[in-house]
Amino acid sequence: MRWTPCLCLLVLGCDPDRSGDGGTDGSSSSEGETSAASDPSTTGDPAPTTTSSTSASTEAGSSSEGSDSSSSSGETTTADPNCDAFEPGDAFEIAAGTYATRIHPHAAGDDTGAWFSFVHLEPVGSLFDVSVMHLRCAEVVDVEPVQLTTEPGNDIDASVAVSGERVLVAWNTDDGAGGDSNLQIHGRILDLDGTPTADAQFRVTTAVEGEPITQNHTFGIVTAAAHGFTVAGLRAHPDSPAFVAFRQALDPEGVLLDEAFGPPVEMGVSHLGASASADWLAYARSDDSSDEVWLARPDQAAAAAFGGMTATPGQVLSRADAPDAPIVVAALGEGNDLDLGLALGVEAPTLVGDAGSIEHNPTVAMNADGDLAIVFHRNLGGLNNAVVFQRLTIEGEAVVTLGEELELDTMSPPYPPSITWTPGGWLVTWSRGQSPDFTTWGRVLSTD
Repeated sequence: MRWTPCLCLLVLGCDPDRSGDGGTDGSSSSEGETSAASDPSTTGDPAPTTTSSTSASTEAGSSSEGSDSSSSSGETTTADPNCDAFEPGDAFEIAAGTYATRIHPHAAGDDTGAWFSFVHLEPVGSLFDVSVMHLRCAEVVDVEPVQLTTEPGNDIDASVAVSGERVLVAWNTDDGAGGDSNLQIHGRILDLDGTPTADAQFRVTTAVEGEPITQNHTFGIVTAAAHGFTVAGLRAHPDSPAFVAFRQALDPEGVLLDEAFGPPVEMGVSHLGASASADWLAYARSDDSSDEVWLARPDQAAAAAFGGMTATPGQVLSRADAPDAPIVVAALGEGNDLDLGLALGVEAPTLVGDAGSIEHNPTVAMNADGDLAIVFHRNLGGLNNAVVFQRLTIEGEAVVTLGEELELDTMSPPYPPSITWTPGGWLVTWSRGQSPDFTTWGRVLSTD
């Protein structure tokens, strides 16, 4: 059995579908959770704050050699309120003074800084809501946190993307009703000033041969695209008892474009995660004998990445200069020995990580100049992880490391970190701390 962290135990109650050890039949993963409505009076308005939500720089992870973030003093440094862009420097807390529990961090850079989505506890109860904010730099928040959820349910796994004049935040919901349609992917569109374009969240659905699928959709993640946005995830399928991966295109206003693309249904096969970039779809394919990551697109038959090595759900990243050879990353191996595999298309992978350790939750990003970087978790025991940053480059038909890795934090729970490019450098974001006092952090790093 693959090692897959199940942090849900800390604050949510574990979802067996997330672990990949069962429950992949396209039915409900809820086990009797009680849903609670979010407060509609706060929807679209700044989140309640006890102090300013402007991010505060601290000593956490400030050493260029990597440091033990448990030494953080919580003291702030002098900030420049007139900053124009992020600058490489120390780690800083994001959304400080808003919510005591902040998880599932995700960032998307734009020309003026970065959008940052996160998940936090509802004001009353144990379920979660989703908020988004915009940072011009580490010290300046120019869009205070906006709560996006408007309907009852447990809302987690938020992701954010920017396309033109629009921002889309997508997340996964369990409405608590049970049955075969309680798992949903929801979204909210915002203008660049942080104003939602509609009064309520919308549901991302798909169709097969003209027939809408009203059953479960889950594990959704959004990316920007030329047409607007793309959401990849898993869905119930009329021809399969298991979840099937999909890639759904949306226009800048969140309207579905054509039918979703997905690989052929295979009996006895379930999909455990999905990622999309341009026309590509990467998905984790599992049957009785193997767990692999496969690549597919409409004009090319699906094929196993990493030479068919055992792999956890991964990510695909298209390349404008080489559209037939996207970058693929996933954790490869089994048990307590997981390394990160990086490959171009279905070429042999380059392994990144320490032999005998557990590396997981990789995310890779590229800027307009072709610079590459990756962030991932290295397990330090139990649910505690180091946040590790590594620059990359492409040599021939391989992705290879560039320089030494940097350890940014050593107190991160296994909610995946994120990485994005901003005008001032790579912005890495992550959660840190212990339940229920999870906080969200960031650090900016240069390309060299």
